[in-house]
Amino acid sequence: MKVLVFSDSHGRTLDMYDAIEREQPDAVLHLGDCYEDARDLQRSYPDLTVCGVAGNNDWGADAPSQAVVALEGVRIYLTHGHREGVSYSSPGRVPAHAQEQGCQLALFGHTHIVYQGQHGPVTALNPGSISLPRRGVASYAVLRLESGRVDGIALRDTEGAPWDSEKRRKQKRLGWF
Repeated sequence: MKVLVFSDSHGRTLDMYDAIEREQPDAVLHLGDCYEDARDLQRSYPDLTVCGVAGNNDWGADAPSQAVVALEGVRIYLTHGHREGVSYSSPGRVPAHAQEQGCQLALFGHTHIVYQGQHGPVTALNPGSISLPRRGVASYAVLRLESGRVDGIALRDTEGAPWDSEKRRKQKRLGWF
């Protein structure tokens, strides 16, 4: 099973749509900041499984702040992370909360910075921001799940190439756009 993981889209959905068309995933997970973007994806792709959580900018959203989903036998903890002490260099309490829930993967956003690390039995992953990266270029994650295990994790830039922490944005930035 192929799963795309997006975070911090902030209303800028074109790169998510491009990734879905290019990757043809079985499911999409959205880690907040703009939960409405996840709802837009669900409306556009009604046969695609789309799960999401609310972030710190999702005021009044009808969405949980954390969730546990099981895909292909893999338990995955979803959170934006702003209430769990995440920082630019740490997943905060996210891995511990995932372990308490019996999850193999702990996915979070909020920092707009890619993070991947092993914390005991839990792999913690922040795919960075699909729209407003703080370091490098915009990014998302591709998970490969099979028979109750994580078969692969890849980080991609918005062109579908492997994410490179040294690559910088070339496009002109105008405020948030």
